[in-house]
Amino acid sequence: MSRAPRVTFVRDAVVAILVLVGLYALSFGVQFPPVQIPGYLLIVGFDLLEVAFGSAGVNFNLLFAAYIVGLGLVGAAVAHFLRLGGRATDLPQWRLGVAGALAIVGTISLLFGLRVFLVSTERTPVLVTGAAGIVLLALAGWFSGLYRIEFGPTQ
Repeated sequence: MSRAPRVTFVRDAVVAILVLVGLYALSFGVQFPPVQIPGYLLIVGFDLLEVAFGSAGVNFNLLFAAYIVGLGLVGAAVAHFLRLGGRATDLPQWRLGVAGALAIVGTISLLFGLRVFLVSTERTPVLVTGAAGIVLLALAGWFSGLYRIEFGPTQ
């Protein structure tokens, strides 16, 4: 592996981690429920890991930070695959790191909605997390250059 792909992966990972930390911080800093959903989904994903592997206990903060870093690395891998199949080369490259992070949270959202749908008769959480997942995946597609939305006059 040459130096350039490693540097690109590290940059994508840092951007994805910063986006995930920002989404988590929004869940506490902004008291507007739709903005809090992605942060809540990050917590739900970690809770599912705690169910599978046992409670984090006093190491919660350390393990949650490791979880966010791990998701950031997965987001960087998603960004790498988006870069391989990307058509838009005029986009700033940091946008792929953002797209990777949003794709991860969107996927968590859809999986959580599916889990609730399969084990419960409640439909409100399914609709909320399904809509949030679709919005996050749509944003990921826009950030990655999968499609463009032009505002104003175009020449």
